[in-house]
Amino acid sequence: MMQRVLKNKWQEEWVAAMLVLLLAGLLASRALVSMASVAIAVPFLFSIKQRTIHQKFVWAIVLIVLPILVSFFWSDDKSLWWNSLSIKLPLFTMMLGLTTTQLSKQRWKQLVWIFVIIISLGCCWSLLQYVLNYAGIQTAYLQAKVMATPSDNDHIRFSWMVVIAIILGMRCLQEEVNKPKQFVLSALLISLVFYLHILASKTGLVCLYMGAIIYLLYFILIKKNIRTGISILLAISLVAFLCYNSIPTLRNRIQYVQYDFENYSKGNFMPGYNDAARWLSMKAGYQLTNEHPLTGVGFGDMLSSVDQWHQKNHPNSFNYERFLPANEWLVYGAGSGWPGLLCFTVGFIMLLFYSTKKNIGSIVLTAVSVFPFLIDDTLEGQYGVVLLAFIAFFGQQNFTERTKSA
Repeated sequence: MMQRVLKNKWQEEWVAAMLVLLLAGLLASRALVSMASVAIAVPFLFSIKQRTIHQKFVWAIVLIVLPILVSFFWSDDKSLWWNSLSIKLPLFTMMLGLTTTQLSKQRWKQLVWIFVIIISLGCCWSLLQYVLNYAGIQTAYLQAKVMATPSDNDHIRFSWMVVIAIILGMRCLQEEVNKPKQFVLSALLISLVFYLHILASKTGLVCLYMGAIIYLLYFILIKKNIRTGISILLAISLVAFLCYNSIPTLRNRIQYVQYDFENYSKGNFMPGYNDAARWLSMKAGYQLTNEHPLTGVGFGDMLSSVDQWHQKNHPNSFNYERFLPANEWLVYGAGSGWPGLLCFTVGFIMLLFYSTKKNIGSIVLTAVSVFPFLIDDTLEGQYGVVLLAFIAFFGQQNFTERTKSA
């Protein structure tokens, strides 16, 4: 008995340490993310008897990766093909580490606190860049640019991290009984909410308000608590109103998005406009999928195929605007055809279905993990893959079930 406790203890400490390194790496070091996301699987090597317990997750990830594997046979650029495949590795390794090792509830809460603090420090750094160049950054928001952020200046992924920190922090706050800790955590979470409005990244704001609306509907339709529902509605409306009227970066961002939409919705695709370029990338992905319905063009040849599509249909677009489809389903469609798209869809749904628990916080976390896949090639970058694995295998842990099965 003592041997089993000590064995689980070192495994828990190892996984916790790797998660801390991973979370720090998400802000400052891709190399650290790579190392930690692979090393987290080490406890699995010492848990032979548990290797088949979580086959449902294995099958989900296999279905996500399978279309890429198969497209090897018709991908000319093997280097890009391998990059697309290898970058999905954390889905396996983080699953093995976090499902093999049982984290205690207290350890989980400590890691969430660390995550919230790390993200808050990243936000402070970002705001400092804003303060140092206040006028210039405000003007930049009218030209498809945003303030500097950690995570290699990837404001889309960073804003997603902020929302994840808010949701996990809310779960801790609901269970926290220590008053000083309640105050500190509440202050941090409120600060993160306002930072999202200052950053004005569409991904972060949509995920934030999507989560708030799901909570609103939950209290009104499921809990039949009209008073709480109205309170949430008033809070959402008040925050949105105050932020729009007091935060210039948010107003400038909304004005830019409206202007860009008015143009590309009428077919006026002017070079240099961010949202228009993203819409074009989706058009390219859809057409490539339909032109190669059974196989796609191959994950190794998507970039060259997109470039050829632009040369034919929009030759005036800039080189930096010729990127992969800004929708993960269209990435799989263009890379592996309709069969690959279907395979990915089944695997993605399985992963979310089996990781989502029967509570409102878990449902909200799942919902905000879907949206980035609709408007970006989320799984084609290191941060997106790691964040999906982090949500599924850390953020969704159910301690009551784990304790009963222990």
